[in-house]
Amino acid sequence: MQLNLSIVQLITICAVLNGFVFGFLLLEKKENRFANRFLCLTLICLCLTFTPYMLDTSIWNTHRWLAWMPFSFTYWIGPSFYFYVLTLTNPNFRFTKRHLWHFSPIVLNYIHSVYHGIFPGNRTPWHWFHFIAELFESAAIISILIYMILSFKRVKDYQLQLLDSVSTITKIDLQWVKKMSVVIVVSFVLILIFLFISSGVSGKEFFHQWDKYRSVVLLLYSCTLYWLSIRGYQQAQTIKISKSTDSNTDLLDTESTRIIDQLHNAMVNENLFRNPELSLTGLSKFVSVSERTISEVLNGNLNKNFYQFVNEYRVKDVQEKLKNPRNSHLKILSLAFDAGFNSKATFNRLFKAYTGLTPKEFKAQNLL
Repeated sequence: MQLNLSIVQLITICAVLNGFVFGFLLLEKKENRFANRFLCLTLICLCLTFTPYMLDTSIWNTHRWLAWMPFSFTYWIGPSFYFYVLTLTNPNFRFTKRHLWHFSPIVLNYIHSVYHGIFPGNRTPWHWFHFIAELFESAAIISILIYMILSFKRVKDYQLQLLDSVSTITKIDLQWVKKMSVVIVVSFVLILIFLFISSGVSGKEFFHQWDKYRSVVLLLYSCTLYWLSIRGYQQAQTIKISKSTDSNTDLLDTESTRIIDQLHNAMVNENLFRNPELSLTGLSKFVSVSERTISEVLNGNLNKNFYQFVNEYRVKDVQEKLKNPRNSHLKILSLAFDAGFNSKATFNRLFKAYTGLTPKEFKAQNLL
């Protein structure tokens, strides 16, 4: 039998194979071990769900037994990705039996397949049942949209907590997950619009319209699958963000001033900001002030979160060194790393945010 594949189908097949490979590799990865189980499930569901769309529609008419194969897992894509995000942002989270209901709608995926498995070819009685079955299967897109929105919100909340807890967020800010959520939402909204527009046409006309747009959809899907596989595998171990149990107290101005001076001395005299792994917990232990109190002072009196507070000292440290002619032979990046930065992109972004100039522009202006 001769197999004719277009370039788009070949790219999609490679993306699916890549998804399977990375999915099982994730199970062996030490970082985020528990969360990676859900990402593996997400990748497998995506690979299996889109496998039928790589094939010509004639194959389904010729081999009706394919309707019984476990391809449709659209109802699992959303919850598996959401629990991946939930476990990343909360390493203490544990999946229990009460969470199984999120995956129970999988039975709706197979109503349509079972219908065509029982009534192959043109023998399709109960057209009302066929319509309802297709409706249930298409409704999975709404499920995906809901879970992606929840995932986006979860990451956004996590990022705000990070800024109040750590001084370096590179590799753990999950920005790629937010972008992935947006891409998936946009992609499935477009598919939902296509299904809505095509809902009033006949089956033959529907497949004709689908063939016109299938290449674009498959290419978009392939890029998304590659992105999710590779970035998911590269994801560094996320950190546990502890929630303070201290009671909320109103500090006197004199007490707040004393704590601010104490924090300033720790930064200037002890150079704590040079530690790229400095966290609110570490600073709290060093100055013997509770995390809750430090956060209240920083946010209430200085209008800064912990991330801004520490990185401002790092930027000032680089500024002072760039002004010194004796450091003119040193690379700017080495000065940044010495100040506590561990990412060139983060350093450049924060330096310009604080000074209004790029590091090179600042150095040029101050060494004239």
